[in-house]
Amino acid sequence: MTVVTFHYQGRTADGEVFYDSRKGEPFELTLGTHMVMPKLEEGLAGLAAGDRCSIPVGMAYGERDEGAVQTRILKETIEDGEHLEEGMEVMWTSPRNPHKPIPAKIVRADDRSFDIDFNHPLAGEEIVYDVEVLSVS
Repeated sequence: MTVVTFHYQGRTADGEVFYDSRKGEPFELTLGTHMVMPKLEEGLAGLAAGDRCSIPVGMAYGERDEGAVQTRILKETIEDGEHLEEGMEVMWTSPRNPHKPIPAKIVRADDRSFDIDFNHPLAGEEIVYDVEVLSVS
């Protein structure tokens, strides 16, 4: 089994950085375990210690789905709904699955209602990982 230890910076194709492993520990991956996106794993295969490269992985979080945005939910129907403000990220539960919260973002709010977006924040974005391989064993 091949283990690759690397630092990476995740960014959108237009350059917006959403993650940088240099702020913490490097990532260690055993190739073939499918623990990362397939295109990232494919890009790491065959690299050596010291190699640096950019690995495009496409729309790894899928297309943006406007159907995943729920609109005009009355604040009074939600516990603590009066505290919801535009831009807040929340963990949302549903009556069908109250024990598994789903991340979502409040995309519009006024004094009576709000809209909530259940798309992954990177949905619809072309993703690129800039990697630096530290070791291969």
